[in-house]
Amino acid sequence: MKKFIGNTALKILAVTFSFIVFFTMLISVVGSIIMLFSDFYTRDFATLEENIMEDLAREEMYNLVSLYDGSDSYVESYYKDKNVLYHIENTYSGETVSNFKGQDYIAAYSTSEFVTRFVNSLDGSFYDADAVNYDYENDYYYHYATNIQVYETSQKVEFTIYIPRNMQFTDRFFLVDKLINIGYENRYVFIFTAVISLALCIAIYSYLFISVGHRSNSADIKVAMFNNIPADILSVIVFFIFLYGIWLLTELYGLVITVALGSLILVALYFVVLWYLLSVAVQIKAKTIIKHTFLYWLFKKISKIGSVIKHIYKNFATVYKVAMIIGAFLAFELIFMGLNAYEADNLIICWIVISVIAAIILLLAAIAFQRVKQGGEKIVNGDLDNKIDTQYMFGDIKDFAESLNNINQGLQTAIDDKMKSERFKTELITNVSHDIKTPLTSIVNYVDLIKKENCENQKINDYIEVLDRQSIRLKKLIEDLVEASKASTGNLSVELARCNLSVLINQAVGEFSEKLEAKKLQVMQSLPTEETYILADGRRLWRVFDNLLNNICKYAMSGTRVYIDLVCDNSRAVITFRNISELPINVTADELTERFVRGDRSRNTEGSGLGLSIAKSLTELQNGSFEISTDGDLFKAKITFDTIE
Repeated sequence: MKKFIGNTALKILAVTFSFIVFFTMLISVVGSIIMLFSDFYTRDFATLEENIMEDLAREEMYNLVSLYDGSDSYVESYYKDKNVLYHIENTYSGETVSNFKGQDYIAAYSTSEFVTRFVNSLDGSFYDADAVNYDYENDYYYHYATNIQVYETSQKVEFTIYIPRNMQFTDRFFLVDKLINIGYENRYVFIFTAVISLALCIAIYSYLFISVGHRSNSADIKVAMFNNIPADILSVIVFFIFLYGIWLLTELYGLVITVALGSLILVALYFVVLWYLLSVAVQIKAKTIIKHTFLYWLFKKISKIGSVIKHIYKNFATVYKVAMIIGAFLAFELIFMGLNAYEADNLIICWIVISVIAAIILLLAAIAFQRVKQGGEKIVNGDLDNKIDTQYMFGDIKDFAESLNNINQGLQTAIDDKMKSERFKTELITNVSHDIKTPLTSIVNYVDLIKKENCENQKINDYIEVLDRQSIRLKKLIEDLVEASKASTGNLSVELARCNLSVLINQAVGEFSEKLEAKKLQVMQSLPTEETYILADGRRLWRVFDNLLNNICKYAMSGTRVYIDLVCDNSRAVITFRNISELPINVTADELTERFVRGDRSRNTEGSGLGLSIAKSLTELQNGSFEISTDGDLFKAKITFDTIE
């Protein structure tokens, strides 16, 4: 499932396919609704076609009435390239204007209108309204060319529009008729397509909204840079883009332009809205939808200003001092400017003197701050003998510098005491260990001699076995203690030489093969084919591997796998030991590398708790790094060295 969610190619395919399915669904749903309300599913085709065309003819009647002026000049020129037949009859004069010659028609619509005309008062001839003037002085109409008096009359005119069945031109009547034919033949296909495309839209959009923000190489939500625009600003931008797109659609004229540009606008609007929704979705999933808004940023800025004011109020003592200094300078300037208000030269001299004094004070303060900063950095870097020069310092700056000088002494004393304590503990462990080794050696030797005597008492033999086992364990503990003490203080001699890591790892695993088999542990090694060399002490590095494998044999769950990997990356060799612990690991990774800390807190197993501490110290003595990490019952040790040729 993760493979499909994070697949970029599949997301691009889904976005492309969503565009096709969405507009298919939109057309089929809208078409089904229009056909439902237009009675496509209840009427026969002939009746349906006649009713729709009759409605179009009724709409066209307004154009015909407005064009008629008593002749066919305007009407004929307007309808010469349209699938419209007309018949106009003036019932007063008997005149007709018509291009209808008995053709077969789909639908017809008739209406009667009263048309205003100007008539010759003598012979009853008609005149165009554009050629008639009104004489306001004598209160009558007259024809401007002949100056004949005319009068206004309303004449009844019968208008009829026919939509021919045989259409010759590509106009809206032709397109509507074609759509009626296609819609009626596929009226049930539209419903089926609407249902299928709606289901596909739900599936595709569900995938897009689930997969957005996921990457194939990561389980986390990744917010791309173009998806990181503040949600409120993005919403406003997309809203205005959408409104502008709708406005452009309403301003298009002409069939070809409307179809071509309208399609481009709809495609652009679709992808803009889809990108907006996916951007908001990925921000919601990444839980950044609130924090990445302009309003939240503005609120934070306002809150920050409030916190600055609060901070200033809390440090009122310092603010008070600065305010007093600034106030003194201002008062000083005002006094001198008042005394020399009518002398421009004195004002300039006064301003220069005050500015020089202020500049000197600011420079001294800046130098003092720089000295304090440099002194603090030296203390941080371990130069505890450094002293800050307090000459020419003043006020709180000087007090702070002297405090830093005094803190040097306290830090140095504390560090000396700590080092002295550490040396004392190390020397104590070393000396006591040496003192214990002498009698312990005697105990081990005499136990060995007693074992060689033939004693018939079985209880005594059992006691001797216990003494032998525990004395050896004690000897091992003391040796580990001495080695840990020397390793932690750097008192062990290290002879760095060129070592082959793959060979050392194979030898170590071979030495422990019997113990690993006895615990039913299967070792899975992953070593590079090329030889890997580092600069290390073979004896000390062997001890590191020995301690780790010994630790695995003691604490790993029986019947599990042990993974030993060697990886070379960027001139670094990384050796990793991984195993599953038999008992819960109830200590932290940092605690495991401390002395006398064991993963088995109940101490049911043998061990001193020094193995990992010794391994860490020995690794660091050889300029390597040693890290321990745990994840539940998974124990992982990582050793890193620089590689050499």
